[in-house]
Amino acid sequence: MNYRNFKVNYQKINFPLKESFKISRGTKKLAKTIKIELKENNQSGFGECVPYKRYNESERKIINFLKKKKRINNLKQIPYPSLRNALSNAEYDLKLKNNKIKFKNIIKKTTFDTIITVPITTKKNFIKKIKQLKFQKIIKIKLDEKNVFIFLNLLKKYLPKSQIIIDANEGWSLKFLKKNEKKLKKYKILFIEQPVRSINDQKLKKINLPLCADESFHLNNHYKKINKIYKWVNIKPDKFGEDKEILNAIKFAKKNRLKIMMGCMVSSSLSIVPSLRFAKHCNLLDLDGAMFLRKDIKNGIKYSKGKLIYNSKFKFGH
Repeated sequence: MNYRNFKVNYQKINFPLKESFKISRGTKKLAKTIKIELKENNQSGFGECVPYKRYNESERKIINFLKKKKRINNLKQIPYPSLRNALSNAEYDLKLKNNKIKFKNIIKKTTFDTIITVPITTKKNFIKKIKQLKFQKIIKIKLDEKNVFIFLNLLKKYLPKSQIIIDANEGWSLKFLKKNEKKLKKYKILFIEQPVRSINDQKLKKINLPLCADESFHLNNHYKKINKIYKWVNIKPDKFGEDKEILNAIKFAKKNRLKIMMGCMVSSSLSIVPSLRFAKHCNLLDLDGAMFLRKDIKNGIKYSKGKLIYNSKFKFGH
């Protein structure tokens, strides 16, 4: 495949995780990615595609698309937002290199606050993890309907000052949410992220809890319906594709007085670093995806006490 005047090369790369990463709809032990390279003369730009199963993407579908002998002139011709995003990032990387611009000069700083996520796990392992996160002002926990209040009480005990984000990944029922609404208000919950399936968004209107849209807020959804239901939105570049669409989502959120959390997939620094150029528009960053890898790519992001630290030696931009 060619994109505009660029030759597109790709490479499948699997990153083993430190341990299983479990959410309400599944578990992963590998971060399956596709490294994208755009070549122009003797210069290359890079991006990373993380296929998003929730939106009917897969590594096989995207590889088959990349194998086609065709020229793509417009990213809208590509049906996969995660691939659009990787190509957009690679083109941006190439542009910075050609213009001899350092990415550090774009993002202005090298240290950012980020939320840290604890996936669904055992009670024993949960205690171990949260004890290591005493510095964290906001902690995000993945929860299905099992043992919700056991884990919330553990947070209350070990991290009484921390605010809590619950990420249900569409794993709760409306009945469960209604039944436990009053109990949930007793905890320091900043918001509950996507508690029910996105098709049930309109049924959330009577729920008086702060909510964040994730699966309901993406490129191919009529997301204008959500602004009276949610107070927050999770903008993952993988869900929106090119810069223009990401900025449109940011513009929509600000116009509708929705707070913005910039999110990511479990991925390498090649996915996360380019997102930092949008950080200035966001209320929170949830960019801990590379922290779960056994080994990130060279000169990748470092994480320390709730901080994401960008390495200026990372090869993105000049």
